[in-house]
Amino acid sequence: MIRFKRWFCAFAAALLLASLPGAVSGEKLGSLRIRCLKIGKADAYLLLTESQSVLIDAGEEDDAQEILAYLAEGEVAELDCLILTHFDKRSIGGVPELLSSIKVSRILVPDYNKASDLAVLVQGMLDTLNTQKVTDQVDLEYQGVQFTVLPAQKAVYEEDEDNNNSLVVSVTHGKNSFFFSGDIMSERIAEMAQAGLLTPHTFIKMPCHGQNIAGLDQLLDLVQPQIAVIPASKKNPPAGAVLADLDARGIRWYVTMNGGITIISDGYQVTVLQ
Repeated sequence: MIRFKRWFCAFAAALLLASLPGAVSGEKLGSLRIRCLKIGKADAYLLLTESQSVLIDAGEEDDAQEILAYLAEGEVAELDCLILTHFDKRSIGGVPELLSSIKVSRILVPDYNKASDLAVLVQGMLDTLNTQKVTDQVDLEYQGVQFTVLPAQKAVYEEDEDNNNSLVVSVTHGKNSFFFSGDIMSERIAEMAQAGLLTPHTFIKMPCHGQNIAGLDQLLDLVQPQIAVIPASKKNPPAGAVLADLDARGIRWYVTMNGGITIISDGYQVTVLQ
């Protein structure tokens, strides 16, 4: 559970900043705050309602302290849910220290195994906790925020099996929606497109750290985001062709190497701060 002595004191002021056009006022839906942490070429996204918290991915091993410090700053005493999209070191590296430092009520992971030392360690820790291997769509709700967790459908992928097994998370808050793609690649993108699972969203977390992967145009054509966030570092920046494509589509993009990113939704408006 969460107490917001600082974060939500700033919420009203933040909404006075420039937000996406076309928003309308209406019924109060509560607030959703998404923090995209600056942790280089790694993934960690903290989603906060007014009293609940969900973390999608946990960065690399060296990122655990930064994640824990941010949780402590916001007085997040426990995580209601941890979603690990796949067993890449850039998504699970911080898990051992995180699980030894903070209570996590529920954990969702993809239904495949990886043989790396880190993955074996993490998988062993998760076996002792309230962990669910996602084999079918999972729907969650936290204070009016809906989470839809979508697993891979194939048992085997011809290309990068680890990335294509990523859990994809679609988050809906009123009129706003947020698409966390894991690191899906062309085979998985085509699979999701054929199943009608790629629908318009306000926001997308770009897959594969801004690499110019095959299938990316199809993903952007169907998701139609207005905002894109790319986890990258100065050593491993996003591809120039990807940024040019986002510009050509009129998509506002942000890269974590330039600083942590905060996205605030009231269910009607979206504000991005970096």
